[in-house]
Amino acid sequence: MSNYIDGVRELQFIVTEGMGWLEVVTGSMFSGKSEELIKRLRRSKYARQKVVAFKHASDVRYDDAKLASHSQSFIEGVPVDSVEEMKKIFFERYSDAQVIGIDEVQFFGAEVVKFCEDLADMGKRVIVAGLDKDFKGEPFKPMDELLARAEYVDKFQAICAVCGNPATVSQRLIDGEPAYYDDPIVLVGATEAYEPRCRKCHRIKYRDENIGNLYFIVGTGTEVGKTYVTLKLIEEDLKNNKNIMVLKPIETGSEIFGKNLDGSDTKKYADLLGKRMEEINTYFFKNPMSPHIAAELDGKQIFINEIKNRIDKEIKIYETLYVEGAGGLLVPYNNRYTYLDLLVDYRKKSEVIVVANNSLGTINHTLLTIETLKRNDIMIKGIIFNNKDNNIDEVLLRDNIETIEKLSGVKVLKNMGYNGGLGEF
Repeated sequence: MSNYIDGVRELQFIVTEGMGWLEVVTGSMFSGKSEELIKRLRRSKYARQKVVAFKHASDVRYDDAKLASHSQSFIEGVPVDSVEEMKKIFFERYSDAQVIGIDEVQFFGAEVVKFCEDLADMGKRVIVAGLDKDFKGEPFKPMDELLARAEYVDKFQAICAVCGNPATVSQRLIDGEPAYYDDPIVLVGATEAYEPRCRKCHRIKYRDENIGNLYFIVGTGTEVGKTYVTLKLIEEDLKNNKNIMVLKPIETGSEIFGKNLDGSDTKKYADLLGKRMEEINTYFFKNPMSPHIAAELDGKQIFINEIKNRIDKEIKIYETLYVEGAGGLLVPYNNRYTYLDLLVDYRKKSEVIVVANNSLGTINHTLLTIETLKRNDIMIKGIIFNNKDNNIDEVLLRDNIETIEKLSGVKVLKNMGYNGGLGEF
């Protein structure tokens, strides 16, 4: 053949007669797209139909030539770099194929649409598999056009790696952090990974917003060691030369501390970071009570917007901002607003670190806290266990951790042993 256009004209008389069509199998990464494509191609072979399967040559994750799924299903394939190469090989070797499969079709660009249409017009059954959305959550061209032109569409879902709900987006992580919207396809020297996420757990960072990582520290109750844990996290970050800030928006019980508030959470944070206490704290009330009643007894009012303005300001300055609440998740800040409400207001910009005291009763308290967070669509980064009571019952300590991780599906980030050390679990 002198060219492929002529090749198409010359070969049309030998192709299968009848109606062809286009099938699209799509979804996020890890949703089973390739496995479904392989299954359909394999069934066509069982029916004694002639099958050919193409894949992009750059996809060598599991095999250089075969189509492969994450679950290790394989079928013979033809690796190609472009649509032109795919055309050439098809018309030279596989023009009598009745079923044509194309995996990771999004890598072939807009030209693949016409090729698929031409094959379907020639009476072929064309099955393509690929991502419908890129890491930003936007349509992955040319999949959007293929979806519009297809006779049959199946959209598969994965399991969200964060919350376990159906996942429809591929989360891109660079060195463990969500990618920026304008990140290039390849980042030299970076550790890149992908995981499936649902709509609420998918995150993208924007450079023009200049927003750092925001972590809310949530205790399973009062006096579980939130401040001790947060101090340890900050110390680790400082050792790694990170630009860190912490806010303790509300603290109560100033009357039980000395004149300079020595021993208070606010003072501990200020001393560690070399800040003034007013830079850490917004409201400090006399009585060691829940913020709503402590404020009332002091004849004061808590203005939520003042707290949010502080958070919004600091998150634009610092690489990481920790915010520690007063007490547990449902502690009221006023008659209508709880710490949970603050988390809900920031749920698209933040993650929660749950601090649990590793003691008798922590399974119930921790699971209730996690369930409340999940019901409010709040992202949970993980759990840190703190054995602040220096319990030496290793069976109890180990079972608490394993049971909560198993029942909640939330990752354990750290486990503070009773020796006071902060170690990886």
